[in-house]
Amino acid sequence: MPGSVLGPQAGFWGKLPARGDFVGRGLPEAFRRRWDRWAATHLAGREGWPGDWPHDWPDGGLRLRIASGGRAAAGLVLPSADAVGRRFPLALFLLDDTLPGPEALEPWCEAALQAAAEPDPDALWQALAALPTPIGKADAPPLLLWRRGHPALEADPAAPEPALAAIFSSG
Repeated sequence: MPGSVLGPQAGFWGKLPARGDFVGRGLPEAFRRRWDRWAATHLAGREGWPGDWPHDWPDGGLRLRIASGGRAAAGLVLPSADAVGRRFPLALFLLDDTLPGPEALEPWCEAALQAAAEPDPDALWQALAALPTPIGKADAPPLLLWRRGHPALEADPAAPEPALAAIFSSG
């Protein structure tokens, strides 16, 4: 069968200042649950977190590429909070059967960063869905993390702390 079996899916999960709790659109439930657990453990649950939120975050957000279950996900993770100030990252994702490596994902991450300014969840989802899907396929480790203008770091999905510490401490 030519082409993608499921096709690209754009979506997000996290906190938006215009809402009182978690909000998401477009992500498969199993993916969303696993991401929520990972983000709560390794981002929101970090020792000393949230520090000087959002100033401790890398400029342009945390970027990632995940390969799992025969699919790939590209993501941009930003500091955010809900309407009452409870902090939790906002993660914008593109899921597809294949995705290129970090360099080819940068334009999508930059466009997603612009889309993240949209306060309405449905409008944000539409803006993400309208972004062009990066073309290409990369053989990559299960998790790559990086920040704008820096090389990607391979990370163990179950223990990403060394890579996260390097990214969050590199100013």
